[in-house]
Amino acid sequence: MKQNKEEKSVAKKFIGNSGWMIGQQLYNMILQLVVGSLSARYLGPSNYGLINYGASIISFFLIICRLGLDSVIINEMIKRPEKRGSYLGSALVMRCSTSVASLFCIMAIVRVLEPNNTVLHVITLLQAFAVILQSYEVFTYWFQLNLKMKYVSIATMIAQTVVGVWRIMLLATKASVYFFAFSSSIQYLVCGGVVIYCFRREHNSLKLSYSKDDATYLIRGSYHFIISGLAVTFYSQIDKIMIGKFLDSSEVGIYTAAATIAALWEFVPNALINSARPLIIELREKDYNKYLKRFQQLLLAITILSVVVGVVVTVLGKIAILILYGKQYLEATAPLGILIWATGFAMIGTARGIWIVAEGFNKYTKYYVFIGAAVNFALNLLFIPTLGITGASVTTLISQITVAFISPLFFKKARQFDAIYFGAFSQYRELLEMTKNFLKSKR
Repeated sequence: MKQNKEEKSVAKKFIGNSGWMIGQQLYNMILQLVVGSLSARYLGPSNYGLINYGASIISFFLIICRLGLDSVIINEMIKRPEKRGSYLGSALVMRCSTSVASLFCIMAIVRVLEPNNTVLHVITLLQAFAVILQSYEVFTYWFQLNLKMKYVSIATMIAQTVVGVWRIMLLATKASVYFFAFSSSIQYLVCGGVVIYCFRREHNSLKLSYSKDDATYLIRGSYHFIISGLAVTFYSQIDKIMIGKFLDSSEVGIYTAAATIAALWEFVPNALINSARPLIIELREKDYNKYLKRFQQLLLAITILSVVVGVVVTVLGKIAILILYGKQYLEATAPLGILIWATGFAMIGTARGIWIVAEGFNKYTKYYVFIGAAVNFALNLLFIPTLGITGASVTTLISQITVAFISPLFFKKARQFDAIYFGAFSQYRELLEMTKNFLKSKR
């Protein structure tokens, strides 16, 4: 009886936590659909492409600044609760330091890649301030650990509203592309302020401190994820950079429109994964069979979502592009029909990160994403000059499949994942029953 009550309590927290994250992302999706698409129409494929060209370069450094801690620090705080203040404080110092250094590196790279494109230089600089401002994400680890992501969700919605109003004002006053480029920096500034305020209010007894030993310890456990994160970013962003070099900024803008629509639904699986992570990791030590079952149910839920969304977007993609972006972006239809399936495989790979951390297989992550990155780069060299942005989307799909299922087969321990994944389909009946029971409880 006691165990059932505990399970119901945990399930309630999980559902509530996921609900807040899904709600926040749904709100973001609505803003993106309305304000984002209006902005893209106003800017046109060329300026819209310039903003996303710069953002693609910045994304590499966002991964470096995160230091791979997203996948490790929660696991360590669960195992050593007495060190939570030191872990968070050390992570904050490391993120701030790498962020400042990254800002200078970003500008140097842009000048090397596009020495005569002054507009791109300014746009990238305005966006690059977000790299430093995103250091507040360290505090979200505590909220994620305690299944209190509603505070982060509220903070994000406030920031998104501020940026939404900002962009509407820019559209009304017909502002230049530079002001639009500064939007992401404004969002992280507002969101960071609210998150830090909520953290101090909710847990003002937790004293943050820096420890060189703890910082080193965290890096030792996370450097695999830094490398793999860079590789993932490489094969998810290099296509835009190569499109910009082989084709032009207008094609970058059109391809980005397709990628943006394809990624709109990712907030649902991401919310499920982030909420499930601490619960599944804790089960690893208590009940291995139950831990494996819950992980498989998560994989199955994401797979079902991927198929449903893939079919809907493939059928209605052209209509979505016309409504959101207009005829000038109609060339994005074919890439969208391909990229939507690539996002499904990407989400399965994201969920697999829980299993990798729980089993201590961190080192394998960098190996199979390197394989995916190599495949992506080679195919982009072949497909972009011949097939244009459609070729880039085909390359992305092949790369995601490679990372999700093919690369792990090269390593004896890592290949267990494929067996676990395909075994997840045996959990269909139980997952269906759990869903029915949940829906009944809400009536």
